[in-house]
Amino acid sequence: MESKYSIKDLEHLTGVKAHTIRVWEQRYDVVTPERTSTNIRYYKDSDLKRLLNVAVLVHSGMKISKVAALSDAERHTLVLDSSKYQGNYESQINGLKIAMLEYNEVLFDRILTNSIAAVGSDETFTKVVGGFIQQVGILWQTNTISISHEHFASNLIKQKLYVAIDRLMEGSTQEEGKTFLLYLPADELHELGLLYLNYILKSRGHRVIYLGQSLPLDYITEVLDKVHVDALVSIFTTNPYEGDLHHYFEKATELIGSKELEWYCGGRQVQFFERNGLDKRFILCKDVMEMRTELTANQH
Repeated sequence: MESKYSIKDLEHLTGVKAHTIRVWEQRYDVVTPERTSTNIRYYKDSDLKRLLNVAVLVHSGMKISKVAALSDAERHTLVLDSSKYQGNYESQINGLKIAMLEYNEVLFDRILTNSIAAVGSDETFTKVVGGFIQQVGILWQTNTISISHEHFASNLIKQKLYVAIDRLMEGSTQEEGKTFLLYLPADELHELGLLYLNYILKSRGHRVIYLGQSLPLDYITEVLDKVHVDALVSIFTTNPYEGDLHHYFEKATELIGSKELEWYCGGRQVQFFERNGLDKRFILCKDVMEMRTELTANQH
């Protein structure tokens, strides 16, 4: 089923201000809203994709009048030119979104490869990949993407992350850093944010025990009984549901007993969770970027 977007949704998804979208709509017919039976304006998937393409080209230096005069096919051909993304993080993020929506591996890979070559892995993963992950969260909330889109992007980013992490590990003893255990709870498959945090922590010299997707809570005990862990990190995008969080945290509190550690939890399911009575060792964050800030602020 096709998604419907408000003009504010388009602003969040493309980085183009609502006022600018209206100007482009009225002067250049870049997008064409439809109306509901109650006369409320909305935009379709085709409008989102077209606006993403237009935004990339405008940010690359083309005038909106010239971009608007092109056909969708001509704009798309220009967008596939990876040189359009050099030195502009917003365009790079939009380019990754276009590539993900179209399952275009070549474009996705070129944007990341060129960025790494130009500004290095740390800047690319912090500014470009980090920004992209935030946008993926918004795309999820507006039902623009499916799990297949995220798996497509995750696997490509994972390849880059593994290469970068291997370079970080060369000659590193990780004796001075902390030990973090990263996992996703049972039935949680949205791994992109966790992979990103894995890189961030390792780039800061920490040891990471990465357990990945869909880990039942009981299995964490096996690790904690054998290895000293300073902090656990998890992201709740779809599971456990907000209504099940009290039970989850109660069980988690029992699991860690009196251990001195921190447990970072972020994602959509914890955004509005009331932490009344919650053990102070649990640190709740609204999204991955807030988790990154908390983790790097308390890394020593």
